[in-house]
Amino acid sequence: MLLRLAKPVLILPVRNLTKKPKSIITNLNYFKSGKSDGPPFTHFVQIGDPVLKEKSQSVPIEEIKSDAVQNIIQTMVYTLERYDGIGISAPQIGVPLQIIAVQFTKSQLEAWSDKMQQERKMEVIPLQIFINPKISVLDNSQITQREGCCSLHGMSCRISRSSSIKLNALDHNGDPVEVKAKNWTARTIQHEVDHLHGTLITDKMEPGSLVNEYWNVINRRHGDFKLSYQGIKEGPRKWFSSSKFWRASD
Repeated sequence: MLLRLAKPVLILPVRNLTKKPKSIITNLNYFKSGKSDGPPFTHFVQIGDPVLKEKSQSVPIEEIKSDAVQNIIQTMVYTLERYDGIGISAPQIGVPLQIIAVQFTKSQLEAWSDKMQQERKMEVIPLQIFINPKISVLDNSQITQREGCCSLHGMSCRISRSSSIKLNALDHNGDPVEVKAKNWTARTIQHEVDHLHGTLITDKMEPGSLVNEYWNVINRRHGDFKLSYQGIKEGPRKWFSSSKFWRASD
């Protein structure tokens, strides 16, 4: 089902992907001002980074409109677009704050087979920002499906999630938002909120279900395979590259 909102959520403009957002963290205690090589990053941090296991702190409502928090939100949107992601949490760019963003575009939806769309009851999700989100379970019927994560790049596992939820949060202006979601959308939101509690898919996975999504490609290319952590690039290479496979196009 589509997200049902208590009030419209404004869609934030996406930054030009050729320009890295300026880091402004002066109003928060988590980072030192002027630290240009530190968070917020414009890449997804990977499993092993301690920030992914931290419990994120709530954002004071009076700070939501500050330059620091707005820059974090903009950086999250930038990174989500750069990696063609479905969702992102602030910890995934190195910031232990309770902020998530979700988006599932029409083009992303159409990249899945009709059969998979129907099985998972997928739908387009407009870009939305949720601050200090709280989840209430509306239907605890568990749906188990394979799930990936941009912070475990290239890996996936089977995860059980509640089929229907309600989310209460603040939007990027600090206004209250209520969302009811089912199936694919509910799964996406639950995944991102887990990050705010330091929980990764490997913490909840069905035992023995973890796989490398590229295992067959790696075998077919006899190990001549490189996995990029720099996001989606122009052309067909996208996440991975192989000098053997791409020699003709290089």
